[in-house]
Amino acid sequence: MVFQNTQAVLDSFEAEKTKKSYSNQRPPALEIKQYQKASPVYQPKVYSPQVQQKANSYDLDLRLTKVPVQQSAPNSALKAKSYDSMTQFIPEEETSLDGDIISKCKDQNGARSIQKQFQEGPVAIKDLIFTKLEKGFVSLSKDVFGNYVIQNLLENGTPIQQQKMLVILQPHTQQLAFHQYGCRVLQRLLQNAHKTAEFQALFDSIKGKVRELVIDQHGNHVVQKLIQLMESDISLWVLDGVEGQISKLVTNSFGCRIIQKAVSISNNHVERQMRVLHEIMKISQELCTSQYGNYIIQQLLKDGPEVIQIEIQQIIMDKIEEYSLNKFGSNVVDCAIKCSDNKFKLKIMELLLSQKNHPVLFVRLSKNAYGNYVVQNFLKFADSEIQKELYLKITNNQQLLQEIQQSQFGTLFQLIVGQYVYQMLTQKLELEAFKL
Repeated sequence: MVFQNTQAVLDSFEAEKTKKSYSNQRPPALEIKQYQKASPVYQPKVYSPQVQQKANSYDLDLRLTKVPVQQSAPNSALKAKSYDSMTQFIPEEETSLDGDIISKCKDQNGARSIQKQFQEGPVAIKDLIFTKLEKGFVSLSKDVFGNYVIQNLLENGTPIQQQKMLVILQPHTQQLAFHQYGCRVLQRLLQNAHKTAEFQALFDSIKGKVRELVIDQHGNHVVQKLIQLMESDISLWVLDGVEGQISKLVTNSFGCRIIQKAVSISNNHVERQMRVLHEIMKISQELCTSQYGNYIIQQLLKDGPEVIQIEIQQIIMDKIEEYSLNKFGSNVVDCAIKCSDNKFKLKIMELLLSQKNHPVLFVRLSKNAYGNYVVQNFLKFADSEIQKELYLKITNNQQLLQEIQQSQFGTLFQLIVGQYVYQMLTQKLELEAFKL
């Protein structure tokens, strides 16, 4: 009994000791208030992991809201308001033509819906769409989606509507001609106005800028459209645009196309044509290996004046190996072989079989990725007389024949020129096979 009383007293003493120890560890009320004042967010003691996670999330959101706008989005205050921030036009949800349909035409889905309604709708719908879009013709013509709407109106609108669009857009033709999307609208406008009384005025508004248009990546398409429309009644304005700036035009595919068209349609103006051709010939060696310029040289080999063709053929013979081993130059050599007479082909054969270098050019080209096509086309377009001459020169020259055999050219040659010619050269068929 005494032991039990003693144990009870000890337990009571330990409990009181623990209570006092815990109370002494707690910070005073004043310190708690100071701590709350020092920190913008007070985090109470939380034991549940879910509650702790939620509290941390709330704390993060609270701290983020205190970050100045200039730090979180430096340019947000300067960013212009655009249609991207507006509610997108969804045809399934909005099929009416109420509201600002000019803005809807600048949305991909909206532009498609309005085009469909204009193309398939009754006259009343077309008139409504046209009236609502009238104030935005110029801005829509330069929009990535809106330009298709304007083209649709030009194509499917009534004659009165097309005439009104011509009047509205004509003062802006130069602006549209140099624009990425506006040039498409202008081409459609030119096509509609062709063979009408308004075409000349529309053409005159562009004619003064032809030299700038031909070297512009967008404007050159307008010039090409004009050439297409006016090909039967062409004037010297095209030559005025290209003369003196051939070197600028040959740097891209668009400029080269205009040069080709200008040369082909200027046959009735020989003097002006020759001035342009002489300008081309000054850089002809560069054009032969140019990605785009080689097409100009090929056209001159096919349709150019004889004096120009002879000059180009001489350039090719002087640099036949260099051009034949080049991706673009080999096309020029091929074209020269196809379009030339036997006199030029015989000169080419002499160069191919010349033994100034070892191995002969005939073998060197046959092993090249581009040169082998030159050999193929030479044998393909050579007539029987040239083949006879080739056979005689190879079979009568043991050193040359040995080079062909030792250079593992036989198998490649068989693949290139075909079984028949291969047998003639490697097996030394009798000359009677050629009916000499």
